[in-house]
Amino acid sequence: MDKTMLYEEFGQVIVRKLRDENYAYYEYLRKFGRSMTLEEYAKAPKKPQLAADFQQLEDERFEFFNSLNPSQLEVLNRLILHLLDGTAFNFLREVEENLDQKTSIGMTINGEKIEHLSSELLSGTMFGEYFLWLEKYSKYGKFQQ
Repeated sequence: MDKTMLYEEFGQVIVRKLRDENYAYYEYLRKFGRSMTLEEYAKAPKKPQLAADFQQLEDERFEFFNSLNPSQLEVLNRLILHLLDGTAFNFLREVEENLDQKTSIGMTINGEKIEHLSSELLSGTMFGEYFLWLEKYSKYGKFQQ
């Protein structure tokens, strides 16, 4: 596989695993929390397989999401994306800044060390590339500040 294809695949994996899958789970929780009224939820059967602590957590999440107005939800949506983006950006920066150190995390894509993809970086840095990868691969749009 050539370096351009490895670069593309690496960017897709980073965006999918560090952003899109996590935000999709957040969306699932948010939508469930808005799917019925608090009264309907209180009458709905509980999940018998859930431990009491997990049921309490599910109840609290439902009540929280159900209580938010559309403006508050929009702010929360952006905040969640911002946290995911900041985490991914910091992770990629840490990886890149320590590639030549003994403390390096060391990453590969299809058996190829990621440092061998540096010639493909349009921004000059792997963490800078994250902005470009979001625009190209994410279902949820550009980097959130």
